[in-house]
Amino acid sequence: MCATSQDFLTRPNSRVESRCQSAQAEPVNSLTARLSVILALVLSGCGNQPTSPGSSPPVSTNAPTAGSTNSAPSVVTQPSPKSESNGPRHHLDKAQAKLPTVSLRIGAKTLRAEVCSTLTQVATGMMFRPGIGPEEGMLFVFAGAAQRSFYMRNVDFDINAAYIDTEGVVQEIVTLRKRDESPVPSASKNIQFVLETAPDWFTRNGIGVGTLILTDQGASLREALARRAQLH
Repeated sequence: MCATSQDFLTRPNSRVESRCQSAQAEPVNSLTARLSVILALVLSGCGNQPTSPGSSPPVSTNAPTAGSTNSAPSVVTQPSPKSESNGPRHHLDKAQAKLPTVSLRIGAKTLRAEVCSTLTQVATGMMFRPGIGPEEGMLFVFAGAAQRSFYMRNVDFDINAAYIDTEGVVQEIVTLRKRDESPVPSASKNIQFVLETAPDWFTRNGIGVGTLILTDQGASLREALARRAQLH
């Protein structure tokens, strides 16, 4: 809230004012007397409004007027559909502790990934973490299929995200840029799992769209994990 600036008013010197009044009331009988009175008035400052003894002259301040601000305007970003202003905040305000992991068989490669299956876990994801290791991953598990949309609030590093259908097949691989809160929706509406990795993991390991992902035991993701999910 901005405070308005105040005006500083000066008041005439009462002693000078009384001298002016008494001089003007005094009868003048000669030209010399009149000139003396006029000279005295000029010298004493009659007709001006000097400040009172001990007071300060008006001060110019930089105090903002109502509705203005001293600081530079904040950068305003367009809110995303998941903006906290549109509903309750579900994510933590700090990095979540390491979650239980699952070993995934992705084509000919194996990757151990943390599993997010609750509302808070999914909403928080990798927020506030310092980074992601080259062989780390995070698997988001939903109870059913839908179009999914991810964005990068409070994440200071790039990642890849694979949108995976109900059968465990990679439908799309996208790059999510750090701190970019523009949602990146899946093209398919049949997405039940999302796997986040280091930004070069898929290309480095030759993994692309159409790859089937299973657990290291050979079970499908839906059989092994979907019953854990609290989100649809």
